[in-house]
Amino acid sequence: MSHPVETLRLPNGTTVAHINAGEAQFLYREIFTQRCYLRHGVDLRPGDVVFDVGANIGMFTLFAHLECPGVTVHAFEPAPVPFAALRANVTRHGIPGQADQCAVSDSSGTRKMTFYPDATLMSGFHADAAARTELLRTLGLNGGYTAEDVDTMLAQLPDVSEEIETPVVRLSDVIAERGIDAIGLLKVDVEKSERQVFAGLEDTDWPRIRQVVAEVHDIDGALEEVVTLLRGHGFTVVAEQEPLFAGTGIHQVAARRVAG
Repeated sequence: MSHPVETLRLPNGTTVAHINAGEAQFLYREIFTQRCYLRHGVDLRPGDVVFDVGANIGMFTLFAHLECPGVTVHAFEPAPVPFAALRANVTRHGIPGQADQCAVSDSSGTRKMTFYPDATLMSGFHADAAARTELLRTLGLNGGYTAEDVDTMLAQLPDVSEEIETPVVRLSDVIAERGIDAIGLLKVDVEKSERQVFAGLEDTDWPRIRQVVAEVHDIDGALEEVVTLLRGHGFTVVAEQEPLFAGTGIHQVAARRVAG
């Protein structure tokens, strides 16, 4: 199945490479309009190094660049199709930094992941077809669609997935290899693998990080575990659930270091 990279003009006039217009528009609303990653005092400063873990097509990478042109972004996306759009967006907009086609976890090497060509945002190491359908149903209902409309949309969504083998890296290895002294913002959106991403950080690297924003899937106590971990490393933490995600286990966690 072919999924060519296309371009889309966003409401702010910026043109982006994408592979699914609906997903791109959803990401734009979340990231640009609702500013979901810059809440509860989280900010971007000139000279910041930003890590975009689970970058997809690079909508947050682009947002960070446009919001604060002095930042450098290290973006990580394992699936080849979204990565092609990510790379195109980094090149098109001259975003300083590096884009890598790899996953981030608690060990390095290679692993198999599930890629959903028609729902790329749900791709990952913890694929569950039934859970994916239920999540899409809940998001549709929360988004104001009728149950009949949601059922129709789900029936039209191709039940297609692909197994992909991807390189995997640890954040602490990346930090060491690239000689990074400080990270202004670590953004993590990795579809149920957030705990593994954090486990790939050595204790000595946590003080380098000023802020963390993560999507956390509250499975087997994950939310409490992540909040406790971040507080233990000296962050002030806020966890919230957007109305769109009511009835799901998906929460947004914002953590920052407060002077004094």
